[in-house]
Amino acid sequence: MSARLREISQRLREITSQLQGEEVGDEIAAQLAAEAADLSAEAVEEANREARQQASAE
Repeated sequence: MSARLREISQRLREITSQLQGEEVGDEIAAQLAAEAADLSAEAVEEANREARQQASAE
């Protein structure tokens, strides 16, 4: 797993904790959800890139 995927994973865990552990207003919850969606999309792109690199190395 790349360093970037680890960073994304950590941030998603932080977002989850914020949403579960605190009384979060709707605006903040929407911002966190948008950030999580962006990070999830980036994680998919990063994982696909790593898979392509591994496939081309074989």
